[in-house]
Amino acid sequence: MNVRLMHTNEKIAAVFAATLKLIHTNGFHGTPMSKIAQESEVAIGTIYHYFPSKDDLIFALFKHCRSLLNNYIFDGIKEDFDYKASFFHVWRNFVKFYLENAQIFSFFEQFFSSPYYEKNKAEIQEPVGGQNKVLDFLQEGIDKKILKQVNVHLLVASYIGVALSTVHSIKFKDLPFSEQNLKELMEIIWDGAVNRNNNN
Repeated sequence: MNVRLMHTNEKIAAVFAATLKLIHTNGFHGTPMSKIAQESEVAIGTIYHYFPSKDDLIFALFKHCRSLLNNYIFDGIKEDFDYKASFFHVWRNFVKFYLENAQIFSFFEQFFSSPYYEKNKAEIQEPVGGQNKVLDFLQEGIDKKILKQVNVHLLVASYIGVALSTVHSIKFKDLPFSEQNLKELMEIIWDGAVNRNNNN
């Protein structure tokens, strides 16, 4: 089931949904505010009331989608999970989220290769205490000496990079989506990330 773009403000939710749809089809440059207003059935003046510029709208949408992603991938972690079980759970949910939410996947892919990312890079990469829960989660593993004592951004690149490659392989190539394939990939990632000197 796809994640719904729930928002306390129905007009903002409609604008977000319309923006995602249009960017998925037309890209950032092919998605002017006038088209967003038409698709969302929200007056353009109202959109500008909430978002003074298209840049503000795109970054607000990014933060909203990232919040949906974080909530999804960390949902279901049980109290009796050890760190490895949580590591597997989060990674599997990451892949599942993108497979089930093609428009958000497309949006993130375009966002991270666009000037919007460069403009907001400092805030996006904010370390512990920010919204980047995956970074915080991996940093926790480093701090507890469960994971290798390396720069956390190296682990983020590996952890998320393999997940994104897996999504691409399932969507556009010949990798079947199966629990066995996911389990084998997760073991490969874990073997590369775990701190063997700590016997975990």
